Amino acid sequence: MELNLIRWLVVIFLLVSAVSSNSLAQEPITCKVVKDYGDGSYFVRINGKDLLAITEQMQKNTLKQRADLWTAQKEIALKDSLLAKYDLAKAWYDTTLKAQKEYIAELEDVLDDYKKLVKDLKKLKGEPWFTVSGGIGATGNDLDQPAVLMGLGIFRRLRVWGLFQENNTGVVLGTTLPLF
Repeated sequence: MELNLIRWLVVIFLLVSAVSSNSLAQEPITCKVVKDYGDGSYFVRINGKDLLAITEQMQKNTLKQRADLWTAQKEIALKDSLLAKYDLAKAWYDTTLKAQKEYIAELEDVLDDYKKLVKDLKKLKGEPWFTVSGGIGATGNDLDQPAVLMGLGIFRRLRVWGLFQENNTGVVLGTTLPLF
């Protein structure tokens, strides 16, 4: 009976193995290289799906290029930001420089006006407001009778003279004009 039991166990084992191998069986995988690009990459079709197969080194290079691209994009963004700030600072500088030049021109005009005013004041300072002038001499054929001339200068330009002689007197009104 032991022998029958062993036989039955072997039969059951074979049946279970046969059933499990059939149920675990998969479709066969079909793989075809459609094109060799010659750089270590291939166009491959696996079970109807088109794929690109590359080497591990190509994958590493691609990942490095992505990282380099990301770093370069950040650097470009930073430099663009700096350029924008530079452009703004340059615009401020240009505006300030223009205003400064206008201000300097105005100050030079004011300075020229002050210089003219100082020059005019020096002229006025050189001419007193009130002056007295006088002289002595003779008139006509009679040199025995002296003549006295007395004058007053008022407001720097107006002059009044008086002529005093024994038989002759007179008043003269005049002005002075600077020539040089």
